[in-house]
Amino acid sequence: MRLAYIIALTACFNAATCINSTITDDNYAFTFEYLLKYGYLSNDVDAIPAQRRNDVFRKAFKEFQNYYDLPGDGTPNKETLKFMSKPRCGFRDILKHGTKASLSKWPKTHLTWHFHLADETACSTAQAAFDLWSQHSALTFERSEMPNADIIISWRRLLHYNTNIKVNGALCSDKFDGPGNVLAHASLPTDQAGFVSEVHVDGDEPWHIYVNKHPADKFSLHYTLTHEIGHSLGLLHNRRTTSVMFAIQPDQQYPVKLDQYDIADIQRLYGEKIQNDKPRRTPAPAPPPPPSPDLCSLDRVNGILILEN
Repeated sequence: MRLAYIIALTACFNAATCINSTITDDNYAFTFEYLLKYGYLSNDVDAIPAQRRNDVFRKAFKEFQNYYDLPGDGTPNKETLKFMSKPRCGFRDILKHGTKASLSKWPKTHLTWHFHLADETACSTAQAAFDLWSQHSALTFERSEMPNADIIISWRRLLHYNTNIKVNGALCSDKFDGPGNVLAHASLPTDQAGFVSEVHVDGDEPWHIYVNKHPADKFSLHYTLTHEIGHSLGLLHNRRTTSVMFAIQPDQQYPVKLDQYDIADIQRLYGEKIQNDKPRRTPAPAPPPPPSPDLCSLDRVNGILILEN
């Protein structure tokens, strides 16, 4: 925690006279970490002169409000803070400057996947999530065994390790926060040889692991995996609330489907679905039989066959 910046944020909050006294010191720390985690504040905030920190924070806060169409002028308010507490994906909204994430994609269209230490029900739900992407693109997916899989899904908690340590290193750079807020995260494809994309799902959340409608007190694993697999394929967050790539988990996560822009985005990376079945040709109709000759029009008869009953 950068204490000096938190103190500056405290002053910024206190300057907002419209703020209710229910906004506590914990809000200051949470807001700072949130804006930093999701890309609204840069990692070099320590280098910003103290006299500019309030302005930098207000600009970041305003950018967040604009991104999610929230009312506000960069001044902290309870509505924005409440929105920040909603369950969401842990992937950044705003990427670092210079990141060529829009070009992140796999160099192939057939990918393998593995759900580490998951039961058959969870694996079936994962298959349904992959199917949504393959139904609308040239991508095909095959369930495989680790460590040969291109995409590895696993349950993780708090400070956690990657599943494929050989390729991705031991410690995941993004920890979970217990129940609530961050539900899962995933990595974009890279051009690294042997790259493995990992999808980490927070095991501390109450999950509905089936593909049918989820109860109100649980999160849909089907919806969350569809979203995270989108990241593993190269898609970023967007601002469309109808999109499965919207960062905030909607209250209603059933049925899970891609909107028209999700489909356009995945096809932009991998092309439209390839139809393997060649269209069947309709056989040409048989020619009609030749007409029977008219006996009265014959000029000559070579022979007559007489049959007796």
